Amino acid sequence: MKSAFSFLPDWPLVPDTIFWAGLALLLAGLFSEFGWRTWRIPRITGYAVVGLIAGPAGLDAISSNMGVDVRLVLNLGLGLLLFELGSRLNLKWMRKNTWLILTSLAEATLTFILVLLAMRLMGVPYMTAIIIAAIAISTSPAMVIQLKTELKAEGQVTQRLIALTALNSIYAVVLTKLISVWLHETFYGNFFATLLEPIYLIGGSLALAYGLARGCNLFYRRMGLQDEHSFVALMGFILLAIAIAHVCKLSIMLAMLTAGILFKNLDERPQLWPEHFGTAGRLLTVILFVLTLAGFRWEYVEYGGLAAVVLIVVRLFAKWLTVWMFSRPSGISLRQGTALGLSLAPMSVLAYLLVDDTYTFYPGFDPDLRAVIMCAIVVLQVAGPLIVSRMLGWVGERKL
Repeated sequence: MKSAFSFLPDWPLVPDTIFWAGLALLLAGLFSEFGWRTWRIPRITGYAVVGLIAGPAGLDAISSNMGVDVRLVLNLGLGLLLFELGSRLNLKWMRKNTWLILTSLAEATLTFILVLLAMRLMGVPYMTAIIIAAIAISTSPAMVIQLKTELKAEGQVTQRLIALTALNSIYAVVLTKLISVWLHETFYGNFFATLLEPIYLIGGSLALAYGLARGCNLFYRRMGLQDEHSFVALMGFILLAIAIAHVCKLSIMLAMLTAGILFKNLDERPQLWPEHFGTAGRLLTVILFVLTLAGFRWEYVEYGGLAAVVLIVVRLFAKWLTVWMFSRPSGISLRQGTALGLSLAPMSVLAYLLVDDTYTFYPGFDPDLRAVIMCAIVVLQVAGPLIVSRMLGWVGERKL
């Protein structure tokens, strides 16, 4: 029988996950704003630091492994940002600048090769090394979009940074899915399933992207609206597509990025995704960066710390060298080429989710993969925004 005073809370009070998550968001907002106003440190760096402190590596108040709902939040936030990134990619402009496409292919190829060789020299198993090399191609789309908006950056380097980031994201996602063919055969030994997996994942994701883009374009063409009401409906389209991709186990990352590209480029009168995606989108961005580093644990340093340092150095060198070498032919100065190459440094949520996908399909895979990538993400999510901010300021494209 309950007490007459059962309406009172239990004592001592025990804060739940919602309390800690709310406190983490509050501190992330305050800390990042203080850093921005005092030292012009990008807010993303503040989000990352708070996530690191609030996670298992710090106070252990929140964790990115709290349940499937966390993964859904990450998919939602990154999916929206990928759609926005894709909608900023002008294919007509890229077709006119073939040197930019060659730069992208060369940069991704050299990054993959040098990182793979470096990981093998570090004693990392071949299959783990090849997945790390594929993920290393990517540049964080969430970070690039957030920094462009926050810094109000405009110019040749910024425009090319968006293009190379979008292409790198596609390369990384597709390549990891193709590599999974070998993993599927090793883990399950079913030849038919091994062949079907990449066809289903890539083909299904592209089909969903095409349907989403066509649906959004048709909506805009028929309705002729450009206000907050049409934006709500557009968001509904995107959330529905993310839900379909999740239920059908397709690649949300590939589907959303490709849909954004098609949305911008298929229509004769291309629509531009609204500048960022409102207050709710900004909140999702904060959650995205806080939860990513909340997945870090200090034991990862023991198993993957040294390899992560090598990965960071080799990856940044490969990206800088290739972009710098192709800068003059592609129409920018060597100074701009250096700034663009170094601005490709950020690695964050996309890399985290690619690692998480690997363990979702192959639970017994080498744990060193997570250790190496998470150590690299910690460094590049904190330092990456600082590098990009300084580089865009160096070439005069940073307005704030």
